[in-house]
Amino acid sequence: MKKILGLDLGVGSIGWSLIQADDEGNPQSILGIGSRIVPLSSDDANEFSSGKAISKNQKRTQNRTARKGYDRYQLRRENLTEELRRLGMLPDERLIKLPVLELWQLRADAATPGKRLTLPEIGRVLYHINQKRGYLHSISNDGDDKSQREYVQAINDRFAAIKSEGCTIGQLFARKLAESEVITDKGKYYTFRIKEQVFPRKAYVEEFDQVVACQRVFYPEILTDETIHRLRDEIIFYQRPLKSCKHLISQCEFSLREYKTPDGGSVIAGPKVAPRTSPLFQICKIWESVNNIELRNRDGESYPFTVEERQKLFFFLDNNEKLTVTDLKKILGLGPKDKWWGGKAIGKGLLSFPEKS
Repeated sequence: MKKILGLDLGVGSIGWSLIQADDEGNPQSILGIGSRIVPLSSDDANEFSSGKAISKNQKRTQNRTARKGYDRYQLRRENLTEELRRLGMLPDERLIKLPVLELWQLRADAATPGKRLTLPEIGRVLYHINQKRGYLHSISNDGDDKSQREYVQAINDRFAAIKSEGCTIGQLFARKLAESEVITDKGKYYTFRIKEQVFPRKAYVEEFDQVVACQRVFYPEILTDETIHRLRDEIIFYQRPLKSCKHLISQCEFSLREYKTPDGGSVIAGPKVAPRTSPLFQICKIWESVNNIELRNRDGESYPFTVEERQKLFFFLDNNEKLTVTDLKKILGLGPKDKWWGGKAIGKGLLSFPEKS
């Protein structure tokens, strides 16, 4: 008896069946059967047919990232609630349900010198600041993505504008909302869109410092240095440190050694591989490209490279962006009548430092 696996490969699905047959191949019984549907949307199918690489996990990764961000916000809010309750600054239901203009005006007053707020009102302002902490990213204006540079530049321009006016984010939004208020028979609304006004994290930190500085004058025994540090750095603007990725760096397979452990065992370890930015890595990649060059003629014979010729090819690639077939034949002193073919490996040119695949 033997088993036969049958596959039906289609564009959007894969069907399979496992059949048990006798020695002559005659089916006896079906051991298993099923199908797998490939969930491709019209856009995914177009990208797939055009040869573009797509990741089916991309949407799942985006959703997971959103869940992580929301979970961390909830954790910060819980910690802030416990700290405000301990300090006697927990806002009541009336403050939590303040209308949007009154809430932003309260936030603006909190950052105004001489304006005294009650402790629950200060707590409500801190709740509000904790909701949106501003834009914080490692990409600068010098990034390669043009849209990213324009987005970051617009954020920095807004920050520079409020710095020149000498106001905080809360004071700016309170004024803009009051100016854009429209009252109708059905109620009132505001034409100013706060969601479109993104500011950097630094602007929110400076607003927090100004709010605390203005209100600390009235509550020095509560808003101490220790309390401010905990609210500012350990709760509201706490940033989780990046996870180390050192464990993802491979070890050099040419330098592995056996080491004895204190418990009498042994482990095999060695130095980490060189980064892509290392000159040694670049030299290694150039030599790898040079040693992989192969020329053939019509008889299928390979060109006998000498050590000196490969050194010339290395020096050329070390000082030029790429090596074309014309450059290769010129360095080797080959003419059109020699009829040596470089193959598809060289193509339109062999890059001196190929892109990461």
